[in-house]
Amino acid sequence: MTIVLLAMGLSGCATGAAPATADWSTMSDGCRTSGLPEVVIWPEDVGVQLHPTDVLIGRIPDTGNGPGLLVHFRQGRTGAFAQSAEPPKLFMAVGNWNTSCSLLIDADTCPAAAAIYRDLAERSIPIGHAFDAPLVPTVTHGTQYFLSTRDGHGNRMDWSYVGIDHPLQDALAMALDSLAQCAAPAARAFQHQYPAQAGQPAMSAGQP
Repeated sequence: MTIVLLAMGLSGCATGAAPATADWSTMSDGCRTSGLPEVVIWPEDVGVQLHPTDVLIGRIPDTGNGPGLLVHFRQGRTGAFAQSAEPPKLFMAVGNWNTSCSLLIDADTCPAAAAIYRDLAERSIPIGHAFDAPLVPTVTHGTQYFLSTRDGHGNRMDWSYVGIDHPLQDALAMALDSLAQCAAPAARAFQHQYPAQAGQPAMSAGQP
């Protein structure tokens, strides 16, 4: 089994400040020349508004392994005291480093969404993962997983991972695989709009 670690990022990863882009929290359906990594790596810098109890997850495959998938559970808690101001929605985007297509739907129109959200909300991140057998970092390629959320008290948390055998990685892979069907219209739009960049489908290929 090949063990994959990431020291500074995947091929094509930009360094330094986040690139300028449109406000992602106002986006709904459509395609654009803005890639997914800038959203999952710098969510606040590119206009992603995470409200209390929102969860954003994503998976960016290695270069040439097809498009990635991003899902933002927008729970609608945008009132002055974090009360629900609108029904929960799902913002889903399919894309690569440079381009993406997205759609915004009511969460209850995606059958798997409610159970996946509850499962993610109950997860814990083991801080000591692989502490007993650390590996020398190696600059290489692999599938990268992302999670951002804001808890009920407004505290922000961003997490990313490249490697193997992490329990949260497996949970994110299963969640994204299950949500891929609901994101299919965005995937079709991406393949139609950017056929040269679509590559091999990787939206449900969870292993690095």
